Amino acid sequence: MPVRRLAATALAAALVLGTASHAFAWGATGHRIIGQEAIRALPAEIPGFLRTPQAMEQIGELSREADRSRGAGNPHDADLDPGHFIDVGDDGRILGGPAITAMPADRFAYDAALQAVGADPAKAGYLYYTLVDGWQQLVKDFAYWRIDRVGETRAATPEERAWCARDRLLRELIIVRDLGYWSHFVGDASMPLHASVHYNAWGEPNPKGYTREKIHSPFESAFVGKYVTAEAVRAAMPAPEPVGPDIQAYASAYLAHTQTLAEPLFALWTAGEFKDESHARGQAFATEQVAAGAARLRDLIVAAWRASPEATIGYPAVKVSDVEAGRVPFPFDELFGKE
Repeated sequence: MPVRRLAATALAAALVLGTASHAFAWGATGHRIIGQEAIRALPAEIPGFLRTPQAMEQIGELSREADRSRGAGNPHDADLDPGHFIDVGDDGRILGGPAITAMPADRFAYDAALQAVGADPAKAGYLYYTLVDGWQQLVKDFAYWRIDRVGETRAATPEERAWCARDRLLRELIIVRDLGYWSHFVGDASMPLHASVHYNAWGEPNPKGYTREKIHSPFESAFVGKYVTAEAVRAAMPAPEPVGPDIQAYASAYLAHTQTLAEPLFALWTAGEFKDESHARGQAFATEQVAAGAARLRDLIVAAWRASPEATIGYPAVKVSDVEAGRVPFPFDELFGKE
């Protein structure tokens, strides 16, 4: 949970969890399940190193890393915390500024658009950009891995081929780390309170009389930790869906959909559906949202792999598919680096 929200939820977290230190998005249980179940569900087209039990365990643990790194100090925390959320209003706009379905091209334009309406970008959140940035990095990681694989057999000398083999192994470590860390934010985006201005209590006006409790931490951490299981999430994961060629449009649609679930969550909480495991509607809602995070992560990984042949490496840029097809000489200098 971002720093600005910790103060608002400290009492609820202390009462429900016994310590405010557990007040993180989805908590350890939810994020670990999202990372592991996404990897478990990957299709055979994804490279084998990413589908091993070891990789599944590592990515599940790394899914928690963005929360575990908190408390490093400033500017670290102040710069990174807004990446966990985006405050989309009931009108579909971020604090009266850009619409979630028509996001500015980059953070600079986003900041300018929010400042133009008197809103603070750090309070509005950057989750949309965290999703897009991380996916683009994964595409680039896969691109370098593909080039290394080619170089293991096609580089000009034994020394160059051996270097490519070592670099591929290093790239696999980088992919697990980059993917594991980014998976945290893909999971955040499935949590309705991370995509809504109603991120803790409903606020005013409140014509439907929703609870005035601060529900963020009790829902995402305490309830999920007690009543959501990996087996239930696995069973609830929807079938794979194509991400499409436009990652920006996909990220917008993902967050716009998640925002619409904030009100049903408050309605269920107000009706007492999250008191314990006897309330099936609350348990089903939480399980479905964790499953949605795992399914989105699975689909985004597949989309990044499929996009990587059209990515480029080096300067001047060399397209991966051209190297794989043998249309260009193997670009060892671009891979190794040249002065």
